[in-house]
Amino acid sequence: MSKKALVTGASEGIGQAIARRLKEEGYLVTSVARSADKLKTFTAELGSGHDLIVADLSTVAGQGKIADALEKGNYNLLINNAGVGTVGAFTEVPLEKQMAMLSLNAAAVVRLAYAFLKNAKSGDALVNVSSALAFMPMPGMGLYSATKSFVTAFSDTLWYEQKKRGVYVMGLHPGITATNFQVAAGGRKEDLPSHLAQTSEQVADICIKELRARRKPTVISGGKNVIFAGTSRILPRKSIVNMTGKMMEK
Repeated sequence: MSKKALVTGASEGIGQAIARRLKEEGYLVTSVARSADKLKTFTAELGSGHDLIVADLSTVAGQGKIADALEKGNYNLLINNAGVGTVGAFTEVPLEKQMAMLSLNAAAVVRLAYAFLKNAKSGDALVNVSSALAFMPMPGMGLYSATKSFVTAFSDTLWYEQKKRGVYVMGLHPGITATNFQVAAGGRKEDLPSHLAQTSEQVADICIKELRARRKPTVISGGKNVIFAGTSRILPRKSIVNMTGKMMEK
């Protein structure tokens, strides 16, 4: 009998790359996103046996729809990947936009994790996609950094609680990734430092490798991002924020 995985934010980027790799690993994949057209195209690409659910996870209704699917669907793996960012000083970005981001990046992660873990069995796994910015708060993306710090702390504690049941929890921390994220967040594609960027496929490969190993709660994708995140353990917080703030100003 095939294993079943549900992947949020699967219409593009990291979520779609992970979904493809999960198919190769023998999973039947249910892809979740807001865009029905993109999901239909992608699910057709995956082939027979794979499914889709259209939902806006920044809304209570959308979260409830997927939580219900998780409670009834006997899934073996949840990839909590859906997320969004905003670029700009806190008081210059509309509050409504930032509250929607907070709901998607934090509340949806909690609600779906709860629905999945309530019925999880030994051998099942949960991956919450965080960010390297969880370790390095960045002015101009302050609330986004805060949501990812939340996801990281949440995932670490779940890893400890759930390992007693034989359920693995991973916090996956991509760094700069060559996706549409930068533009969707309100930034410019040309500002993306391509020499530091990974591809979605590289992040997905690391995710699958660590899912097989099940060794640790915190997974950082790529050596440069490991060094970047490690700086937070060495420098004072003031120095870190000064450094990331200057990076954003450039």
